[in-house]
Amino acid sequence: MMRSPTIPTGRTRFIPFAWGVFIYSMLVILWGYFLRISESGDGCGTDWPLCHGAMVPAGHTFPTWVEFVHRATSGVVLLLVIAMAIWAFRAFPRGHAVRLGAALALLFTITESLFGAVLVIFGWVATDISTARILLRPFHVTNTFLLMGALALTPFWATRRMSRAPRLRAASTRLLWPALIGSLALGWTGSWTGLAATAFPAGSVADGIGQYVTGEHLLIYLRIIHPVLAVAVVAILIRWSRRIRSAHPSSQLIRGVALGVAILAVVQLVLGPVTVLLLNPVGTRLLHLFLADLIWVGLLFGWAEAGWREAGAEAYSWTKEVSESRLRTKAASN
Repeated sequence: MMRSPTIPTGRTRFIPFAWGVFIYSMLVILWGYFLRISESGDGCGTDWPLCHGAMVPAGHTFPTWVEFVHRATSGVVLLLVIAMAIWAFRAFPRGHAVRLGAALALLFTITESLFGAVLVIFGWVATDISTARILLRPFHVTNTFLLMGALALTPFWATRRMSRAPRLRAASTRLLWPALIGSLALGWTGSWTGLAATAFPAGSVADGIGQYVTGEHLLIYLRIIHPVLAVAVVAILIRWSRRIRSAHPSSQLIRGVALGVAILAVVQLVLGPVTVLLLNPVGTRLLHLFLADLIWVGLLFGWAEAGWREAGAEAYSWTKEVSESRLRTKAASN
């Protein structure tokens, strides 16, 4: 009787490490959201990578420590992602999906650091509402989402033993594009809305409505786009959820992830107005951003699993790869 191929130890140990890197990085990203919401982005002044001219600040204010902790924990992310990429390239063969995910994670971690440096050096932080910062926000948000995606897919591909990423022309990808683009657009407009809430806080709902009359800044009007777009994007997410569940009725993972995305989308649609009515408290704003991240990651998990199944799970699995490797070794020895 044929024994099932043994998966290399280096790969099995890689899985919990990669999941740990993803979870830790998500916590650092959440802290970055808190830094922005609490107006602590200028806590270290315009010094980078130093903080007020020192490696470790002493005797400074709350914003300084918020900013310093974010920089320190972000540095740890960079080190962890470098280690993950080296491990992936040592444990997995050329062209493997896990290699791709780890390489992209390293690339987007570096560019994320560069975005942070540019924002600090030019003073585009805290309550700054310059045109340059407004224009840069969508690019920064896109990079953060791509980073989260790469960090999430790397351990997911390793856990599911997928040797190749889904093809871009797969049916699951065609279903995914409107949902991904819509989620990104919500992230862009949401960043403008959050910046407007920070720069122009309202003492009451009536004051917030009155801001549209006085028209203090372009951001006041840009924030109108976000709730209108949210309705359309939630409809797209619900449609994606329904269609991918119908296309893969036998996969409990796809059905669970897709249903979770739809539920979170509806929760987001309710949480947005609640946040405004509560006058944008830190807790609900953080929750709103965190749920948006979960939706993004859920979309990618659903796409990866569906694409793997559409391509033929056995053809793209570690099991086939290890079996073929064993046959080549046996043939060479004979």
